[in-house]
Amino acid sequence: MTQKLRIGIIGLGIISAAHEVGFEQARNSAEIVAICDINEQRAQQRAAKYGARVYTRYEDLLADKNIDMVDIILPHDLHYPVCKAALLAGKHVLMEKPMTIHPEDGLDLINIAKKQAVKFMVAENTRFVKAYLEIQKMLEAGTLGEIYLIRTLIAGTEIYRMVDPNSWKGRKEGSGGGVIMDAAPHSFYLLRWLFGDIAELKAYANQIVPGSEVEDNAIIFGRLKNGAQFNLEFSFTVQAPWTERLEVHGSKGSVIIDQILNPPSLYYTHAQDYSPQPLKDVLYNPVNWKTDSIALGVSQFIEAVINDAEPPVRLVDTYYAIAACASAYHSLKSNQMEAINTQEGV
Repeated sequence: MTQKLRIGIIGLGIISAAHEVGFEQARNSAEIVAICDINEQRAQQRAAKYGARVYTRYEDLLADKNIDMVDIILPHDLHYPVCKAALLAGKHVLMEKPMTIHPEDGLDLINIAKKQAVKFMVAENTRFVKAYLEIQKMLEAGTLGEIYLIRTLIAGTEIYRMVDPNSWKGRKEGSGGGVIMDAAPHSFYLLRWLFGDIAELKAYANQIVPGSEVEDNAIIFGRLKNGAQFNLEFSFTVQAPWTERLEVHGSKGSVIIDQILNPPSLYYTHAQDYSPQPLKDVLYNPVNWKTDSIALGVSQFIEAVINDAEPPVRLVDTYYAIAACASAYHSLKSNQMEAINTQEGV
């Protein structure tokens, strides 16, 4: 491809600013040429930075032949219809997580992307967090031995958006669910990427915030097929900076990651190790660690499109993550352990 990849952004949600950092990092290969948002004034203000065209209907942006790729940053319930339309229009697609609300819709998008021969990736920033990449190296080297226990925590506050009548965050329509649908895809993706498939899980959820329609706190625990136990916790009601915590405990040592602690990583070599060491190159960056990982994902997807290569985040893994979410919601109703139901071979 000799010319720059021409980008159209659909939706200007909170996370769109981090995506734009990624486009800026890839400015030699890509340029934003169109922006779509139902708020025309907001779209005009953002588009002025790039001299980009403005649309208020995504259908009109997708009809623009001078757009090669779209970046979809919309409420969860719009992911499937807008992404499907974009793929059928022959556009390469980057889309915020979750892939879809319903697993069968995610599988449909995967099949459409294959038929259309276009690149499609879910912007799962977990794959680009420096600390997790370092743990991947440790696992591949066998440094931690056999893994016995994985614990995660994703926590921050969404209280204000959940009670805002103009926000989709606390509404069943728009969100498709609460903290499980919003945050659990990250942890489920991480489990499959680094540790393997889930054998069974059980979920517990609570709704604390009055005026909201969805769960704001949840715990999901279970067992991986390799025998390791996992405990995943999620909260929208924590009055502290957003963080992700990951603990990996194995037969030869443990690693604890917490993005708002300094240092953010600690490696314990044995049970009597009271002087743990931080992981090399995992720096204290509580403000920008998430933006940096999102931006890296955006720039690497652009590189994959330019080079006709496979995107770094596999679609089957992001599909698996929403299938796991569906099993978690089913567990809330059944009060039983549940398996992950995916199409055979996925």
